[in-house]
Order: sequence, then C-alpha cells, then structure tokens
Amino acid sequence: MSSSRPRFRYRARRAGDHARFARRRIWPWVTAGVFALVLVVGIVGAVFAREALSVRDDLMAAKSKVGQITSLVSAGDTEGVQRVAQETLELTARADKTVAGPLWDFAAGVPFVGQNIAAVKSATQATHILVRDAVPVGVRLLETIDPSKLKLEGGGINLDPFEQAQSDLPAITAAFGAAKAKIEPIELDALHPVVSDALRELIEVVDQAAPALEMLEKYLPTLLQMLGKDEPREYMVIFQNNAEIRATGGNPATFNVMQVEAGDVEKRDDWVSAQAFNMGISGVQYADMPQETLDLYEWDFARFSQNYSRTPDFPTTAHLFNSLWQNASGEPLDGVISIDPPALARMLTVTGPVTLADGSEINADNAVSMLLFETYERFGLDGASADAYFADVADRVFEKVTSGDWDPMAMLKALQWGVEEQRIYAWFPREEEQAVSLELGIDGALSSDNEAETQVGVYVNDAAYSKLEYFYSQDVAVTCDTAARTMTTTLTMRNTITDPNLNGYTLGWRNNSLGLPRTTMILDVMYFAPPGSTITGFEPAAGDFDGWDRAGAEKGHPVQSVSVALPMGETRTVSFTSTLPEGELGPLAVRHAPTVGETPVTIDASCGGL
Repeated sequence: MSSSRPRFRYRARRAGDHARFARRRIWPWVTAGVFALVLVVGIVGAVFAREALSVRDDLMAAKSKVGQITSLVSAGDTEGVQRVAQETLELTARADKTVAGPLWDFAAGVPFVGQNIAAVKSATQATHILVRDAVPVGVRLLETIDPSKLKLEGGGINLDPFEQAQSDLPAITAAFGAAKAKIEPIELDALHPVVSDALRELIEVVDQAAPALEMLEKYLPTLLQMLGKDEPREYMVIFQNNAEIRATGGNPATFNVMQVEAGDVEKRDDWVSAQAFNMGISGVQYADMPQETLDLYEWDFARFSQNYSRTPDFPTTAHLFNSLWQNASGEPLDGVISIDPPALARMLTVTGPVTLADGSEINADNAVSMLLFETYERFGLDGASADAYFADVADRVFEKVTSGDWDPMAMLKALQWGVEEQRIYAWFPREEEQAVSLELGIDGALSSDNEAETQVGVYVNDAAYSKLEYFYSQDVAVTCDTAARTMTTTLTMRNTITDPNLNGYTLGWRNNSLGLPRTTMILDVMYFAPPGSTITGFEPAAGDFDGWDRAGAEKGHPVQSVSVALPMGETRTVSFTSTLPEGELGPLAVRHAPTVGETPVTIDASCGGL
C-alpha cells in the first residue's frame, strides 16, 4: 500500500512560506540587473565625459593655434603658418570625429541635457568646417592683402592684392555659410550658461563674418571700379561744419574734388575748383528742384552751397553739388562723399597727429575744437587767413590719410563709428555703386516707404548765420501710443555757452535785426514723419518768429518746421506727434542732425507694439 505522505514536502507548508521562498529566488537577479544597468550607464557616462573633455581640450588648443596664425603671417613665417594650420586641422578633425560617434547622437536625445550636447556637437562641426575649408584660403588671403602690400608709393591704394583676393573669397564665403548653417539652429538662451558662454563667441563671429564676406564677395568688383581700376574717377568730398549746424551735419562750404585712378588719389587744385567754389556762393541755383522741396526751406537753400545740406535727404544735397560742379567743369561727378570733424577726429586716432605749416599739431584730441571753434577765435573776421589755415589743414590731413601708413582694420572701426553716428554719407550716380552705399548704410536717403524701416527724423538748421552750435547739444526721445497708432518725437536742445565774449564771426549775424542777443541760437527745427503718416500736432504750436514755420512734404515724408530761439545757458523742448499709416511697419529708425558731440536717442518700449 502506497504511503499518503506528500511527494513534494514543501507543498505541505503554508502558502506564506511558499511566497517568501519565491521572492528570495527572484530578487538577486533583479538586483543584479539593476546593478548591471547602473554600471553600464556609469561606464557610458564616464566614456562620454572623457570624450567631452577631449573635444573641449582639442577645440581650446585649436583656438589658441588659430590666434597664432595672424602673427605668423605678419612675420612672413610661411613654414610656421603651414605647420600651425596643419596642427589646428588635426585637432578639429579629431574633435569632429569624436562628436560624430553614436554616443553623441544618443546623448543629444537625453531629456534636459540633450540640447546642450547637440549644441556642442554642432559647434564642433562648424569649427572643423572653418579650419578645414576657410583657414587655408584665409591664410593665403592674409598674405595677399598684407597691409605692407596695400600702399602705393606716394600715396594711394594698391589694387593688385584685392584683384587677386577675388578668386579666394568664394571658398571662404562658402565655408562660413556652411558653418553658419550648422550653428543657426542653436538657441543660446535654452542652454546651460556654461555651454552658452562657451559657444557665444563662435556664434557671434560666424553671424557677423558670414554676411560680411557675402557682401565683400558681391561688391568687391564694384569697389575696384570705384577706385579707378579701369578708368579715372572724380569724387567730391564735402566737409560739414557742425558749428553752423545743418540737417546732415553742418555748413558744407568747404569741399574738394579728388581724382582717383588705379588706386592713386590726387586732390584737384586748379582753376575749375576755384571756379566751382565761387559759383557756389554766387546766389545762382544750378540744379532743378521740385517746388515742394524748395518751399520747405529758406529762399537761399539751393542758391548757396553752404546751405545745400539743409535737407536731410543726402542724395538731394549730392544732386545740388553735382549740378554745381557740372556747370563749373562741364563734367558730372562720379560721387559725392560727406564727412564732419568728429568723424575726422576718429580717423586721426588711427593715422596719428598731423603737423601743420605753422608748427602746430592737429590730432584726435584737438581736431574738433580746433576746426569748429579755436580757429574762428584766432582769426576772427580775417576770413582770408582763416581760409588759408583751413586749406593747409585739409591738404596735410589729406596727405596723411592717403599715405596708407595706418592699420586698415582700425580705420574701418573708426569709419564704422562715423556711420553709426550719422556723420558719413555717400552718393554715386551709377546704380551698382549706389547699391554699395545702401548696403553700408551711408546713403542718407529719405525712405520711400515703411517696409524695410519706419524712418522718422528731427533735424536742426542754423538760421542765425553763426558758429554758435559748437556749444549746442541735444537728445531725442520717441514714445508711442499703440491703441491710437501715434508716435511722439521730442527734441531737447541746450545752449551751453557760458561766456558771451565770443568772436564776432562765431556770434549770430542775424540776431541784431531780430532784437536778440548774439549768443542766442536761432534754429529751424524740422520734423519728418514716416511716409504715409499725418502730423497731428506739435508743441509749441507756433515758432518764435512769425511767418517762419513751414509745412509740406519731401519725398513722401510729411514735414513740419518750427523756429526756435535758444538763449545762452537755456534748454528748450519741441515735440511732434504723427498718426502712423495702417498696415505692417518696419522697425523704427530715428534720424537726426549730427552735432559736435553724440546725440542720445531713446525709443520707448511702447513703440515695439506698432
């Protein structure tokens, strides 16, 4: 008889014991699996951290080596340049290979940190593209346009290096374009500060260089033509005297015509130049002008060259000077360029000081005061002596600038300041050359619509026939009412004269006839509303002189002028309000007359909603 004892003894135990026994068998495997996973993650993390540090070290080393290349090129160390370029390429190639691995693709998808890893990967690839494709060509380009090769003997610019550079620019432009495509999706604000700070410099360099190179490649052939590559050119350079303020700078009575051929620059100093000057002060109008434009200014606007810059539309000023020159010489100009003493002073920071015939020195620190005030106090009503002095300054500064004995990059920076301060303008009759002026932002033209920008301007013209505006300062503020779709532009003006004992040439010539002290500035304040706008009000509601205020339009801009007497030591404010047209508007652009000093401009945040 068989036994009734259970075959499997553990089944006779309690259910609870059975359950506990089963867990003891499963948990070791679960624990081991989790431990293995953690171990794998730890190993992967360690490997990735090692790779990340390797990429960082390679890129930092590459950056350091790139910084050596320029100095090696300047020193003429060709072997050193080639060695460092190759070492740099090896570093970025290794970093590029590292970030191309599957581990980086995986890490880029990890929540919270993935965007940082993806950004580093893209930046590494962009850096390698630049080192691989742009640096070799860039080194050759640096050797070609070495500053020592750019000067012509006797003054001027050697065009040969720039002609050679034309063949290299496309490759560099393409490399920067490819690098920009890599980093364009990166959003710095979404990254960890450590990562964003590390990448910011690269992104800023590429963002600035890529469009600049595209522009240079596009316009270099035109620039060479403008420098007389194939035929001689003649350009008039006008010097605007901010002490007698005008809409685009100041009284432009001083002008010179420069002859440019194959980069060589010579000042034209002959009977035609003298005749043009005399014709400019004859009271004859040589240019055809729309009557609505003439009606906005005093009667002598288009009849005397010192008043040609009363309009804020620089192409109109250039048209007046071009017509004057054509009537004097029989030939039109190839361009008109404008500059003022503060911009010239910035250029002198690059060229260094200039010694004048009397042994004195004009430099970056004293140029503005010397040209706009001290000379008038020195020579007083002796106009002939003052003219001779100014002519000597112009000749010697011209010789210094055209010598080319200065740092081109530093000069570009000085000129950029002048452009940003609305102190440098240029007009060219040929369409492709005027396109360069537009691209550089030196055309000084009144806008025709509000698509690219919504241009508003408030300008000042001296009406006292004085040099008092050496002591004039201003600031501009713009506020907006989004609901009413209005814009209010406020000009605050200051007369900072403290001593009334000024030379008679500096003081206002017109003041006595108006019963005013000769230290009082008489200013024609002109407001140019954006195209399509309506001027709905201004404060004060009338100017200080009966019959002087004018209203109309110029090139599609509604205009209102208000005459203001600004006594010594006082401050006055003028405000204009306009209703903006319906439809989408471009970003707000505020123009103003450049003064002896800088003009602070504030645009209220309320204008961002228009």
